Amino acid sequence: MTAKIHRVVFQPDGRTLQVPDGQTLLEASRAAGLHLQAPCGGKGTCGGCRVIIPQDPPSPSEACRRELTGEELRRHMRLACQVRVHRDMRVVVPEETRLGDQKILTEGTGRDVPLDPNVRRASVHLPPPTVADQRADADRLLDTLAEKDLPDLTIDVKVLRELPEKLRTHDFHVSAVVIGNDVVQLDPPTAGTACYGVAFDIGTTTLVAYLVDLTTGKTVAVASRGNPQAAYGDDVIARIEFCGRTKDGARVLHDLVLDAMNEMVAEACHRAAIKPSAVYEATVVGNTTMNHLVLKLPVEPIARAPFVAASASAHSVLAKELGLKIQPRGRVYTAPLVASFVGADTVGVILATGMHESRRLRMAVDIGTNGEIVLGMRERLLACSTAAGPAFEGARIRYGMRAATGAIDCVDLDGDRLRLHTIDEAPAVGLCGTGLIDAVAALVGAGVIGGSGLMQSAEQLAARRPALARRITGADGDIGFVLAAKGETGTGHPILLTQRDVREVQLAKGAMAAGMATLLDEFGAKLSDIDEILLAGAFGNFIRPERALGIGLLPRVPIEKVKFIGNAAGAGARMLLVNRGLRRVADDVARGVEHVELSQRPDFQTRFADAMFFPG
Repeated sequence: MTAKIHRVVFQPDGRTLQVPDGQTLLEASRAAGLHLQAPCGGKGTCGGCRVIIPQDPPSPSEACRRELTGEELRRHMRLACQVRVHRDMRVVVPEETRLGDQKILTEGTGRDVPLDPNVRRASVHLPPPTVADQRADADRLLDTLAEKDLPDLTIDVKVLRELPEKLRTHDFHVSAVVIGNDVVQLDPPTAGTACYGVAFDIGTTTLVAYLVDLTTGKTVAVASRGNPQAAYGDDVIARIEFCGRTKDGARVLHDLVLDAMNEMVAEACHRAAIKPSAVYEATVVGNTTMNHLVLKLPVEPIARAPFVAASASAHSVLAKELGLKIQPRGRVYTAPLVASFVGADTVGVILATGMHESRRLRMAVDIGTNGEIVLGMRERLLACSTAAGPAFEGARIRYGMRAATGAIDCVDLDGDRLRLHTIDEAPAVGLCGTGLIDAVAALVGAGVIGGSGLMQSAEQLAARRPALARRITGADGDIGFVLAAKGETGTGHPILLTQRDVREVQLAKGAMAAGMATLLDEFGAKLSDIDEILLAGAFGNFIRPERALGIGLLPRVPIEKVKFIGNAAGAGARMLLVNRGLRRVADDVARGVEHVELSQRPDFQTRFADAMFFPG
């Protein structure tokens, strides 16, 4: 029996889709190419995928009643993951529900390394064969390359098939491209010397590609994207669960990230006025789940105790095998991993900062959905991962969003006067991670939020802070503080910081702070022994350190010890691209880092409970 098909129109885009009976609106939106906020991956626990069904909306599910306010339900708002299509319908997707363009940090602190790329090009003029010199064509080429300081090479079999004709066509004068120890291509002698590579930082939330001229080591173009896998969950656990419950789920996520990587390669090459076929190698850093999805390795065991990755080693794979559209004979190098939740991006941070060579005790912190922390120096490095949750990315926050146009990114309280700043100075549509930290810190400082995280009622505030008391509102059993009234926003509804949002911040910052304290204890060091705290990643780069210190997200150190290092993981990927010897160092670093598994430590749980309180 043929399944019924229904016509669904997504507004304001006007995208029309024929949807099989019983499919959810979230699934339909993905098929239509619309990426909605879905931090929980479609389980109905985050409230991110809000849509409006103007005519005859279905009765709200239990999840809709839990995640949406009474006012939102009266406006015919529903969660897209909870609505199954059983008829033709028109669906309005609010701006704050969309995964729009976001501000992506591309610059990061790195170190200068000698130029010694894994890809080299050599123009050679071979002596033609004679009766007295009957060496095989391959030997003739290899001997000549050895004279050019390229010894101990092998020739790819596809090159061997072309070798005799190409040598004779070009009078034994050719330009050879070498990747590692393999001759992979022969070009005419007029091909020049240019070779390019691309370094990728594959993050859970964002993707960045750096196009590098391997003859100079200079970055010639940069491209970035939001990770399209976010439509299937904001954190790696949600995506792993999607792979486990959905046939071909891993292939879907692999294809999504490879499509985005190919788009970035094309964009960067266009800016540099070269063809993607001139790109011979890619280096990739990313967390363990992203690494495995790129390599088409199974991810399910990562999320199940005892949390084991399929492989922690570095790999070199044909680009064509993975679907990366660079030179067809090009290679993809994926950097080594530390553990299931401490990936190659952390190795990149270590390389970029030189922590593995330092005589000073430093701590590197990448604050994100999975917060990675590294503590140490030349003699010893410790690392851990904390399940901070996606609050710092704006997810699971009532009016949370990513750092895109209209997101409130700064909140200041001068006396009783509230001042907001939005990205691109557009009308406010939501609250991103930095604005969330600012708002909580400001309200803690003003006494609106107590040390336990409890938000004061309007009655409790009325006597001492009447102007702030008027901003307290109650809705559907949750108390909230009005950051922007509905007449001040671009959505037509107010933007609140709710009690539930504050609890999310407490959970996230408690996990980060407890992880840092546990590493210090394991290292046998005191807080005063730390020379620097290095903040990596976009969130760490844009937060105001005094606010992070004020709520206990960072340990209480002198503010001058806090340094921003930007996208250090991306810087590490570039270093691995321009210096092949650094790959052996990366292997040693990944093997040498001591991974501290927090989930099995009772002392972490105690520290976590204590760290949820706000400092007095």
